[in-house]
Amino acid sequence: MTDGPLVLIEELQAPVEDLWALWTEPDQVSTWLAGGSTIDLRIGGSYLLTGHLLSHPLPGPAGGAIVGLEEEYVLKVAWKVPAGLVPGHPGVSPVTALTILFQPLGPNRTRIRLEQDGWPSDDAGAAALKWHTEAWTEVLARLKQKAG
Repeated sequence: MTDGPLVLIEELQAPVEDLWALWTEPDQVSTWLAGGSTIDLRIGGSYLLTGHLLSHPLPGPAGGAIVGLEEEYVLKVAWKVPAGLVPGHPGVSPVTALTILFQPLGPNRTRIRLEQDGWPSDDAGAAALKWHTEAWTEVLARLKQKAG
């Protein structure tokens, strides 16, 4: 059973505008996060990753509609992974609320807070939460390498 949001926080030695670009510009996304991306950076636009999410092959696009946006500070996506991605639950593909907050701590230091909520309250939701916890932990570690 799930009992709350996934929350991960990482402080990075990089300016907020550089980190924002790494997350939101397709040519930057392909250098560290996913094989490819389609990003229409506006509320109602799309944020879709394709090919792979770091070491996790994607059988289809992951992501969804952008539901919140504040340039260089907030990116909110109605997040969905392709069905079949969560081990042991081939049909699970819950839509969750993914929020990435960028907080400048100085000219070359930024805190990123990644929150994901809205998990189904069943075994499939728990499996999806576990998969995402591992994937996003890996993502933030790779981002720290890329930014550092």
